[in-house]
Amino acid sequence: MSKNEIKYLLGIDGGGTKTEFLLTEPSGQEIKRMLLGSSNPVNVGIDSTLAVLDNGIRNICQGYDFSAISVFAGIAGAKTGDYEKRINGFLSEFGFGYYSAGSDVDLALELTLKGEDGTAVIMGTGIVAFSRNGEGLFRTGGRGYMIDKGGSGFHFGSDALDSAFSFLDGRGGSEEILKLIENRLGRRLADSAGEIYSGGPSFVASFAPVVFEAYRNGDTEATEIIDRNMKEAARVINGALKISENSQKRAVICGGLARHSAVLEPFVKKYLADDVLLEFNTEPSVNAAVMLAKKLSGEKIC
Repeated sequence: MSKNEIKYLLGIDGGGTKTEFLLTEPSGQEIKRMLLGSSNPVNVGIDSTLAVLDNGIRNICQGYDFSAISVFAGIAGAKTGDYEKRINGFLSEFGFGYYSAGSDVDLALELTLKGEDGTAVIMGTGIVAFSRNGEGLFRTGGRGYMIDKGGSGFHFGSDALDSAFSFLDGRGGSEEILKLIENRLGRRLADSAGEIYSGGPSFVASFAPVVFEAYRNGDTEATEIIDRNMKEAARVINGALKISENSQKRAVICGGLARHSAVLEPFVKKYLADDVLLEFNTEPSVNAAVMLAKKLSGEKIC
């Protein structure tokens, strides 16, 4: 298909907590947007990933000519095994004008570095850093919630739940965090352990905002949780800068936790060298997916 025949761009940002779909015109004018659940195949399985994509694509593209759409899907966990190949094969069945699937790494690099050297740090349900140094691309962290030690939405949520259960059990913890969690649950935490385990990493990560709310309320335990997690995030950043031997000591944090930059920045800076330039990018990753869909079609990026 000629690039002049592409009338629509579809960006898909699939993460451990949510999957966002954004359909636009090539000019960037938004047509339709929708949110569905997790599509990280490592967490939910590839069949569930494809089911989420199928649901989202058919709903958001309903009534539009698929051959006039260029789509890019950045799916967390897609680089594992043959997932990326399977997702690309799945996309090929729709008859899109152009299509490609990659991972959230592609979205983060497009969003934060825009072709320049530096380190992109994705802090969403999980945490991972990718450093670009010339033609080299280096990964640090991102081993999943059972291996990584902090700095992610999962770990913030897990620490909040631990604090709340600790208060219930007389092991310390925070009464304020317990109260906020029970408000979100709408029931007693003591009766919710089964729901937490069945909900998986994304459900645990959904409690991360509690930490920031408790922090704003002056809770000392919340302060300790933030400090502990930002110390681990800094360890990831420092490791990324070291392994990439990047002379451009620039680190850009994106992902869901970047929205809390005003709180997080002073904590993480404590554990970074003074010459590290730290930035936060709060632009939705789905915007980067739309930009990559535009590049696929050969359209000039404005």
